[in-house]
Amino acid sequence: MMPVLLLFILLPVTAFSEWKFSGNAGPYLNSLTLPTTTVATSQKSGLMTELRLDNKLNSHWRAKAEFFVRTDFIAKDSVETFQWNPKNLYIQRKFNSVFIKAGFQTMAVDGPDIVNPADLVHSKNWVDPTSPVTYSSPGISMSQEIDKWSWEVFYIPVQTKPVLPGEHSPWLPRKNRLPIESYDTEFRIPDNVRYQYLGDKEIQHALRNNVAVKLQRKSENLETQLLYYNGLSQSPYLLTQVNASLISVDPKQVLLVDSPVRLIPLYYRHQAIAGTFTLPLPRGFAIKGGMNWLKPMNDRRVPDETTTVVGSLEKNLETSIGMMTFIGEYIRQKRQVETQINFLRSFFEEAISIGARIPWGEETTFLAGGIFDQRGNSSVTKYSVNRRLTNSWSLEGSTQFLRGPKSTLIGLYNRYDSYRVAAVYAW
Repeated sequence: MMPVLLLFILLPVTAFSEWKFSGNAGPYLNSLTLPTTTVATSQKSGLMTELRLDNKLNSHWRAKAEFFVRTDFIAKDSVETFQWNPKNLYIQRKFNSVFIKAGFQTMAVDGPDIVNPADLVHSKNWVDPTSPVTYSSPGISMSQEIDKWSWEVFYIPVQTKPVLPGEHSPWLPRKNRLPIESYDTEFRIPDNVRYQYLGDKEIQHALRNNVAVKLQRKSENLETQLLYYNGLSQSPYLLTQVNASLISVDPKQVLLVDSPVRLIPLYYRHQAIAGTFTLPLPRGFAIKGGMNWLKPMNDRRVPDETTTVVGSLEKNLETSIGMMTFIGEYIRQKRQVETQINFLRSFFEEAISIGARIPWGEETTFLAGGIFDQRGNSSVTKYSVNRRLTNSWSLEGSTQFLRGPKSTLIGLYNRYDSYRVAAVYAW
């Protein structure tokens, strides 16, 4: 409702002004290999669109709108049939060097390119947990730049809720077990298991009165930033209600659950502190790093604090076929053992990530990357190519492979290979 009201505010103000209109749109087809099931669909097909409107009204006022829209013609769940979010929909007022924005917006948080530990403020669209989409938050922000320093405060009266996979999604586990990390209990699932959402629960008023504060310093030799956030966790815990039969007690208790598995998303509040840095080096090298510390508010249903540390080395190489970029990253996470079903988070505790961007002339770009878990011998690898056909049209193709033993979180989706093609028209 708020985006519509904000548009009614913006349009009269800008009725006689000129908008800068741009965006892209096009059809896509996504196929996923998964175990044979009569419940989950393995294909997605629809349209993806991003629309951008920008207008600098005068030296003091600016209006901006940017929308993300994705449809899925094959999906069985309404939450996946139509997805959208106003990535930016705000009006901005400048007072000397201070900027004030009101409306939907995203706080830009710089950091390592593959896994950014300071990306904490906004909710995600988890329809595909391996490629989540960041959603904006409605609120009021104030920011200022003073020489090499800048600061920003963002108040969110009601946080955007995350979007979870539908009840028929293949990303709700379809084989082996539920992703509950427990030393003494394992919940196995039957063939053609069904899931049912019972409605969400909010504790500690997690959706209300979220606050983020960012302090940043930029110079030629070093860029650093510090972030504090008090508000909704990006990914809810999924509490379960199941009936189960005991099938083993040694070496641990093993239960076979009945279908359907009932899920209750639990939205909870936490405090987060994160810091990142970028250190440019000679010959096109750069060192990037960061860490975060997450502390949920006291509640027996959520685990204790967690930490993440990331370090990366980036190299830009100018060649006759274009600028190549190579990235290597080390990721270390400290997590608590969880008694709730949870797959909406990082799949890894200690991992190495690599990525490369390789252009081939002005029309073609290749991307390759992967995250390799050092403890569970699991991996997620992705490859993609983009080919520009004209100034407006381009074709995209990508593939993704998941590998891991069934005892790991990735192992629940072992050989969930996916293939995607899309045509994109940009203007």
